[in-house]
Amino acid sequence: MRRFLHSFKKISPGALAAVRIILLMCCGMAFAGFALCLAAGEPCAANYGQYRLAEALADTPAGVLLLAGIGLMIVEDPAAKG
Repeated sequence: MRRFLHSFKKISPGALAAVRIILLMCCGMAFAGFALCLAAGEPCAANYGQYRLAEALADTPAGVLLLAGIGLMIVEDPAAKG
């Protein structure tokens, strides 16, 4: 954990901006799923697709955040810089 925190303190400004954008995108997706659930109304066969979409929007941000975190760690790897 200390190694992770130490490497996170040395993150470049571009990568930090990417983290902020990804977090905003994930929060937006989660909120869109919530808003879609509210707008769909009573659960019935007519709005089944809306509820499936809302479920996908609620599940996806965790995966996006995980993949983005792994990608940023690979890009910011100090051993790869030379």
